[in-house]
Amino acid sequence: MGLKRNSLLLGLVLLLAGCGIYSFRGNLPPHINSIAVAPIVNQTSEFTATEIASDIVASMLIDENVLRVTSEDRATSSLQMTITRITDRPVTYTVEETVEEWQIEITSQVVWYDLTRNRALFEKTFSGTGQYPPGGDIGSDNVDNDRDGKVDEEDEFGDPRQFALRTAIQKVSEDIINEVVSTW
Repeated sequence: MGLKRNSLLLGLVLLLAGCGIYSFRGNLPPHINSIAVAPIVNQTSEFTATEIASDIVASMLIDENVLRVTSEDRATSSLQMTITRITDRPVTYTVEETVEEWQIEITSQVVWYDLTRNRALFEKTFSGTGQYPPGGDIGSDNVDNDRDGKVDEEDEFGDPRQFALRTAIQKVSEDIINEVVSTW
């Protein structure tokens, strides 16, 4: 019984000692504690993409609560995003060779910049896709348009292409946030 108790105590001590030196900040420089999202630059003719991307990126950074989101004059880092391309292409056809499903892809160049040391923490290209039918109501098409495991739930509504664009931007935003976190 004593050996079992001593082993348990030793394990607990090692676990606590390990947690004492672990930090969620990882390799992130200690002076980086906030982030500003610069106005998104859009090099495409898809003007709604800018507003959608701004809302989603800012919301995800706030939800993750990893860095304090603030204005650029108060931030220690800045996230700069440029939407470089948005393309539509057919992905499935019917037997009659009409388009049954389209795919929209958004490509963005993103720089996470250390404002204190004037250097990029990362500079990467991200892309995301969304599928949509050529017309109709996505709320009743029996397709999981946003690939969340739910078919035609409350979160699938509106113009099919706009919904697919939002889904593609959501995927890009998730990848950006994952990159910010993994940089740590």
